[in-house]
Order: sequence, then structure tokens, then C-alpha cells
Amino acid sequence: MDSNTSAKRRHFLKLGASVPMLGLMNACGSDDTTPLANTAIPNPTNPTESPDKPVAPNPVEPPVVIPASHPPRGVHASLFNDAATSRGLCWFTDGLDSPASEIQWGPIPEGMSIDAAKNAVQNPLPNVAMASTSQTTGLDNQTHKVVVAGIDPERPFRYRVGSENGGWSDVFIIEPTPKANDTWTMVHFGDHGIGELPQRLTAELMKPQHKHDLLLLAGDLSYANGEQAIWDVWFNQNQALLATTTTMAVPGNHENKDSVAANVPLLPFKDYAFNNRFNQPGDVSFFSFDYNRVHFFGFTAGAFLEDGKILKEMATLEADLAMAALRRALGQIDFIVIFQHYTIWTDQEGRAPGNPTLIAVEDQILLRYGVDLVLCGHDHVYQRSKPMVLGLPNPLGYVQVMTGTGGQSIREFEPEISAWSEKHFVGLGFSKYTISPGKIVSQYFGTPPLASDNRSRVQHESVEADFELVDEFEVRPRPLRIAKSFVKPPRTEQELAKAYDWQRIYAHTLARNCAHDQPLPGSPLHQYRKAYPNLIG
Repeated sequence: MDSNTSAKRRHFLKLGASVPMLGLMNACGSDDTTPLANTAIPNPTNPTESPDKPVAPNPVEPPVVIPASHPPRGVHASLFNDAATSRGLCWFTDGLDSPASEIQWGPIPEGMSIDAAKNAVQNPLPNVAMASTSQTTGLDNQTHKVVVAGIDPERPFRYRVGSENGGWSDVFIIEPTPKANDTWTMVHFGDHGIGELPQRLTAELMKPQHKHDLLLLAGDLSYANGEQAIWDVWFNQNQALLATTTTMAVPGNHENKDSVAANVPLLPFKDYAFNNRFNQPGDVSFFSFDYNRVHFFGFTAGAFLEDGKILKEMATLEADLAMAALRRALGQIDFIVIFQHYTIWTDQEGRAPGNPTLIAVEDQILLRYGVDLVLCGHDHVYQRSKPMVLGLPNPLGYVQVMTGTGGQSIREFEPEISAWSEKHFVGLGFSKYTISPGKIVSQYFGTPPLASDNRSRVQHESVEADFELVDEFEVRPRPLRIAKSFVKPPRTEQELAKAYDWQRIYAHTLARNCAHDQPLPGSPLHQYRKAYPNLIG
């Protein structure tokens, strides 16, 4: 790591951690050698006290404290395989010489208090699994990952990570996954960052009234933009939330800037920090999972255009949705939800109409299999659509919920709002979904900026009011007759390659990414545009 990187890391991350060394006291002897309780034994260190000559107490030596050599930090949990019985964990340590790291875990036994559960010394964790270790992208640090299976689905899951020699994290607790017919909640937002507003949003989500079982992060998380130490700041700021809440994340265009190969823009050879820093199934940046009777598919939607996987992503999306539509028709699931970073349709000022060629492909796939909800971010506003397809209201279409109000900035809308839009809001906030059998209730909680009459991005990014309910709507399962109409065989990657003009899709997606990122000379997208001028059209 060069001196500049070291200096940046010192500027962004000042960590210190220590663990007490427990003194061991020998207790030996027998009844016949134990002195009587009232018998004083004169000796140089324990003189006999007389009433007229009190003896000063011996000074108490402070406990010996040995700093942990490699304290774990940035701990976060994800789903992996079965939502009820497995979790993926990821954390980081400084330097490249960390001891082998592990997770200790187990259920909270019935009758054990939370305080007792968090004391791993008095109440040891019964299970151990070793973590894999790799170098953290762009830094002389290490990333540790492990997948735990066999979690008791009936009891809270408690765990800590680290090692005896390097140091341990706190003991974290994750509540069990609700049963299929139980009511459960999830939260979704994107475009977070490390400033005052993002930290206020995180603090709001930690309040009891916003307790949730699943967290979906819709990209543009740390805004590191190549400054890898900023990722550590973001994870440390949000560890209390991410280590205790099952979290799934998709990358955004700002994650696209976090590549060690950013100055060598060859399509297949990108090494993204996002993939290194999250422990998720599938391809890390695009994957699917079930949470009770809801099926989710998360993907980049072109944010990682430079990895050359956009066609593979769309083919994976098609195959996954085809199976999900069949399972819904068979009564195995109720809803199909997509979450991605880029919004499909938007009225944010200066952002409409988006990326027409990729939108045409994705919209056609979403309609083909009857997707219910599309959850996204990217534009730093809240906007909820009517059921729609290709930007037109359509009862067979999906509802798009754009929640890019994680706090990185606050932006404005175009003067005229599109016909597909049902609700829009400027400010800071998050979407919360309550899922019960046969129903999803979506609520948006937000707080408006000061001086909201000033349309400048940089003039009104200050909020003081409490978070309040801004929007609410319901989604119901599709009738069986309609659900069956969406059961269709998936098209293969080869068939999709022939069906659409992928040269134009790459070109338009690149143009969108470049326009939204305003690449400076020498930036990854600027270099990419120079290296692949044929993709500009």
C-alpha cells in the first residue's frame, strides 16, 4: 500500500480496541490450614491493626490490559441458502498478518437474559466455524467471510467473531426469521453515505418502532468512489444495525468506481470492492432468495456494466423469474420482488427519461413474468408509481418504489410529474414494508429539508423535523387465473442475445452511467469510454 493510501486510511479510520486479561487466582489449602476468620496473622504485608494505630489498606493494582492485536470491525450479516437456518457473516481486520479468524455462535437458551447472552466468557458459545480470509480490495487489510448453517429457527441467534489472539467482537444477536404465516417487516433505501444525514437515518432505523426483520440496501452505500478507507468508516458507523439485522445489498454506480482495475477497463477483469466486502449467495452482485412467501431477485441493472455481465444478468433474471412465476401459480409464494440500484422510470430533475434500450428489455421481462414490486434507489428522492409497464399505467404491471433518500444528498423533481407517478416526496427517509399472509403494506417515513422552496441540491440539505408517515399503499397477490397467465418458459442467454441489440444496450447504458456520474478525465468511466468508443454508437 503506498503512502497516500496509508495517509488516507489514517485520516478516515482510527481504531482502538482492547480486551482485559482475566487474572487467575490460585485457591489452595484445606480446612486445617485455613486461618480462623477473626484471627489476625501478623506479617510484614498484613500487620496487626490496633484501635489506636489503624493500618492503611494495601494499594490495589489496576488490571492488566493487553490491546487486541487485530480487533474485528465492520461486522455484518446476510441471508445465505435457507432464510431460517443459515446466515453469511463478513468482517474486517487491519493489516495482512491477522490470526486465523472464526465465528462462535449458538442459540439463546430459553430463560437466558439478553445481558447473559452477550457475555461469552460466562456463557460460552457452543459452536465454532472457521472463516475464509482474503485481502481487502485496495488496502493492506483482510476480509473474513463465513457461512453458518444449522441455526435453530426457533431461538434468537447469537454470535461473535474474531480470535483469542487477535481479539473478539461484541456478541451480536439476530432475532429468528418469522414463520411463513407470521407478520414480518423489511426496510429498503439506497444512496446512503457517511455524513450527518445518513447517520441520522441509521439512528432512526434503530428505534424500536422501526424494528425490522430484513434490510434491503439499493446501492450507492458508502460513496467511497475509490477511497477504500471510506468503506471502513461506513461499515463502522452502521455496524450496530448491520450486525443485528439480516441485510442484502446490491451495488450502484458509485460501487462501480471501487475497482482495483479501474484504470485498466477491460470488460471481464473488474475486481470490485463490493464483491469483496459482502458475503452473499450467487454472484454476490446479483442473486435471488426467498424470505417466507416472498421471492426476491437483486442485481446491478447495469451499474457494473464494465464487468461484461449485463447479458448474463438479464438471462439469469429471466430464468429466475420464470421459476418464480411457476411457483406463485402453484401457491408456493405470494409475491415476486426485484430490487436494484438504478431506477427504471424517474421524474428527478435532470434524470428522465433514463436508459430506453435497457428499460425496454427489463420492462418486457418484468411484464412477461408478472413482477409485483421493483424497489430501487439512485435518484435522491422518493417516488412511487402506479402499476405500470413501459412508463404507462397498467394493472398487470409492477409498482416501482424509488427510495434514494438515504441521506447522501437531497434533490428535486422536474416541474411536471409523469402520469405513472402516484406519490413523490423530497427529503430524507426510508420505505418500510409489513408483510402478512396475502398482503404487503408499504409505508414511507420521511422528513423534509429546510428551505424546501430552494430547488438547489446543495442549499437545503439540512433537516430538523421528526420522521413522519408520508405515503402508504397495499399490494395484494394476483388472482390465480392471472398468476397462471405469467407462467412461461424462460428464454436462454443465446435467445436473448439474438432477440435484442446488445451493442446499443451497452452504448445507452454506458451513456447513462457516464451522464449520471459526470466522469472526470482519468476516471474509470472516462477511460472506459476512450477504450470502447464503438459502444457510444
